Amino acid sequence: MKLKEFLEANPIINNAQLAKLMYPNIKSANTKLANKLAENVSGSGKQRITDKDLKEAISVLDNLCKKIQEFKKDVV
Repeated sequence: MKLKEFLEANPIINNAQLAKLMYPNIKSANTKLANKLAENVSGSGKQRITDKDLKEAISVLDNLCKKIQEFKKDVV
């Protein structure tokens, strides 16, 4: 499954917030992620999700899962 498909299948995940965590040093992180997901043409070719982007997204989502598990322990 591609990142784009995963995000489309899980609309509870806010792409803008995910982008901010994936690219913390980029002011236009939301636009960067949106352009990569849409494979918009820029410069000499299409923007694409790279392996580095994918690893960063997985890291962010893993951290979210850990926080959910901690929350679950506190509530239950």
